[in-house]
Formats: sequence, structure tokens, C-alpha cells
Amino acid sequence: MNRRDFLKLLLEGGLFALVGSCGGGSGGASGSTSPQPTPQPQYRTVKFGLGEDPERLINAYDPDGRRVLDILKPDIVCAWVNGGRDISGRLYTPSLSYIRDWASKGRFYEWSQSGYELMFITWENYDGQNPDLGIPTYGDWHISDVFLSDLEETLRYLRDQFKNRLYFALATEQSTYTACRYDRTCSDPLAYSDRINSITEEYYSKLRGNLIKAIRLIKSYFPSAHVGMCFGGWLVEFEEGINFIRYFDQVLSESSAIFFQSMMGQKASETGGYGNPERILKNAKFFSSYSKPVHLAHYMPVNRRADVISDDAERMSNPEYLRELARYLSSFCFMDYSVLKNNEFNCLTNVAKLRERLKSIPM
Repeated sequence: MNRRDFLKLLLEGGLFALVGSCGGGSGGASGSTSPQPTPQPQYRTVKFGLGEDPERLINAYDPDGRRVLDILKPDIVCAWVNGGRDISGRLYTPSLSYIRDWASKGRFYEWSQSGYELMFITWENYDGQNPDLGIPTYGDWHISDVFLSDLEETLRYLRDQFKNRLYFALATEQSTYTACRYDRTCSDPLAYSDRINSITEEYYSKLRGNLIKAIRLIKSYFPSAHVGMCFGGWLVEFEEGINFIRYFDQVLSESSAIFFQSMMGQKASETGGYGNPERILKNAKFFSSYSKPVHLAHYMPVNRRADVISDDAERMSNPEYLRELARYLSSFCFMDYSVLKNNEFNCLTNVAKLRERLKSIPM
């Protein structure tokens, strides 16, 4: 390198150093700091589910069902698996005939390909309240081998056809199953429901054991399924109810999720300010202490009052309520589309608004 080129190189290097020291770099004394990125708003989603018969909804067996489905666009479709006892006294699973039919038609594959997730809710005709399911079971179905064997048959169909997320809400409202078990006249159901005592522990210890078997069975087929018990929403509202839940802590430990229901038949304005929205939030908060996903498996007023649905949905659409709810709840499932189809009291309109807001909740 000759002298001229050397001086030129030295001059350029010094000039660059001078520029850097005079504010061109991030560490210069008079330089400005780099602009910080604007924090992006955080959003959460609460999945929406719709029941009670996926085939009627998706495959337009009921055109009104398909219309409601298209309006609400659920993430999850919900199916009930009911236990019964025939007139000869034999325990059986009436819903299994539907499940077999769906499997033979390839429905599970079809629904999976359409992007739906699927929730099964198990319940039994414990006091004979549904004559279509035969005579009372008195809680025997969920503690039987029939429950486990029919569950495994269902799992085999699903393993072959269904590829999306599955949910299993087991023994919903199980705290009512002994209401007539120890007094067949059902004259004092409060003596035997919603509480563990020296009489009812005989039943609930068997239920606890069989539910653990069911959960392990489901996990053996679908390790990523959300599976757990489904509690009556009223239990968190009184001490004996909470003690009832705690009795099943071993089941909850085995579970990968927790489910509850809310079916109050009145508006909050009719009950001193405590209605379904308050019950749902109270349950979601309570069960979140178990550090598992919490799901509302079935919401609907027990008396099917459309004005209650409309009022509940309007109140739950409040942004502050949703922000609080989304901290605890993973999914919100509507029990039966048929009460919505006529849009009485704008119930479908308001549920559609709630559903839309559940998709993206600012936190």
C-alpha cells in the first residue's frame, strides 16, 4: 500500500469513529435511544360449544338446527351419552345405538374433517325423570361395568375416525344420583343428595373408583383429551357442596380438565342479583384452583325460558365480565339449540353476540 492510500484509509477510519462518537451510535452521550415497540394488546378465546345432537345440527336432520349452527359457528359440538334401565331391570346405554349409527355412517370422520371438536356428556336416568330411558337407575349405571364397556366401544369408534380434540364430561350432576337411592319414595331427597355422609358414602366411593377407571381408559385411547367430572353448578355455593367436591379430589387429580353446569331458571333480577352469569363465574374461579382447564359443559335454564337466556347472554357480553371470565374458563357450551331457533326475546341474537365476543376477549 502506498502512502497516499494509507492516509486515505486512516482518514476514513477516523471519520467513521468520529461520527460514531458524536451521536451516530446507540451508546453516544448525545444520541437518542432506539424507539421501543408498542405493547400489543393481549386477547384470549373461550371456545363455544353447542348441543345436544351433532347429527341434527351438522347434517341438517333438523333444518332449524343447521340454521342455528351456521349462525353460532361453534368450535365444539356436544353429544349426550345417557344411561338407563329397561323394564326388565337391565342396565344399558340407550345412546349407544346413536353412536353406532354415527360410526357406521362415518359421521365422526366427517365432523372431524369439518374442523369440529367433540364433547361427550354422560348422565343417567337416576330417578326415572325421562321415561324414554326406562325405569330409574338410582345411580347404578355409572358404577357398573356396562358404563365402562360401552365407553370403550365408543372410544374404539372415535380412535378410527376422529382426529380433533375430544372432551369427556363424566357423570354430570352426580350429586343428585342418590336422591331416591336410599328412599325409593323420594320423599326427602335432600337427605341423600349433595352430601357425603354415612349413608351416601357407600355409593359415592363406588362412583369415585369407577370414574378413575373411566378416566384412565379414555387417556389410554386419547392422551390429549380433556376428561373429568361434571359438577352441578350449585355445589360451590354452600359448604357441604364444596365438601362433596373435595371428596372427589382423587378423581380430579387423575383428570385432565374439570366441568360444571349452570341451569338456573330465573334472571338475576328475579333472584336478588345472582343468576347464571354469577354462578358461572363463581364456578370458573373455584375450579381454577385445581390448575386444570375448566369447561362449562352445559348451560341452559332448566325451564327453557328464552327471556332468561336473552338476559343472561346480554349480561355476559359485558366486556368487563368477559375479561374476568376468560381468566378462568376454557369453553362455554350451550345445552340444546332448539330453544334458540325461534329467537324469542332475541335469545338467539344475544347468544350470537356473546359467541362472537368469546372469540377474542381483550385482556
